Amino acid sequence: MLRLARFLIAPTLLIAVALAVLALTSKPAQTPKVLSSFGQQPLVIAHRGGRGLWPENSLFAFQRASALGVDMLEMDVRLTSDGQVVVIHDESVDRTTDGEGLVDSFTLAQLQQLDAGYRWTADGGQSYPYRAQGIDIPLLDTVLQAEPQMAKIIELKLADNSLVDKVCQSLDRNKQRDRVIIASYYESNLVRLRHNCPGVATSASPSSIRLWLAMEWLGLGRVLSPSYQVLQIPPRHSGVELASRALIESAKARGLNVQLWTINEQPAMRKLIDLGAQGLITDYPDRALQLLGRSTRISALSQ
Repeated sequence: MLRLARFLIAPTLLIAVALAVLALTSKPAQTPKVLSSFGQQPLVIAHRGGRGLWPENSLFAFQRASALGVDMLEMDVRLTSDGQVVVIHDESVDRTTDGEGLVDSFTLAQLQQLDAGYRWTADGGQSYPYRAQGIDIPLLDTVLQAEPQMAKIIELKLADNSLVDKVCQSLDRNKQRDRVIIASYYESNLVRLRHNCPGVATSASPSSIRLWLAMEWLGLGRVLSPSYQVLQIPPRHSGVELASRALIESAKARGLNVQLWTINEQPAMRKLIDLGAQGLITDYPDRALQLLGRSTRISALSQ
């Protein structure tokens, strides 16, 4: 037993020294420019432009959400068959348009012939107020040009170097590196973007979130130097409570902006804000604005 104890002393001391060094040299994330102007107010983030209010990921939705008074627009991007970056969530067009097929099987011209307001309904299918209203699937460039001052979250839906590079080029063309946060399920996308498009803020990928959680549960969260600036998480995942006061405060101590998705009911919004959430990603941004006592101007928006 004594021999075993002696055997373990050296590696234990080495681990302790390594952790101490990491803790002393670790750096919290720096607040990116896209978030620096907001101060301490909880951010209202229109998920896909506010998909509960208008046809999702459409220029129409983004412009209405902007007019409503939201802080940020959230959107998803994919590639067409001719390599154009378009704003759409699903792999196929079936759920949101009058067409059928995979997004990457269409050219841009073919894709923009589809009616992107065709299937939106607020009453379970009794009415479809946005059919034949000229709502299409927009180019990312079009959205950036239409809302140059709005802060945006852009999620890259494909593990594709070309998509990463073209999004970066689009940000440069429109001079909006400091107006966006890039998110992706794929860590490889974010690594490439940080290298090729420095200065652009990023959100943590699922693998980074798992690492952060593991380090927190081990009491080692302070040794992390995050390569990302934003933590976008659901309140719960796989039965695990993620939106606890302790976890949120620890993330904020590492310089991370904590945004919760997808929060649609006001009681849940209030609870998360009380716990310290810094952003609410919601299909109903009007509800979040009302909860926060902010003017919405929704009554002035005509259909």
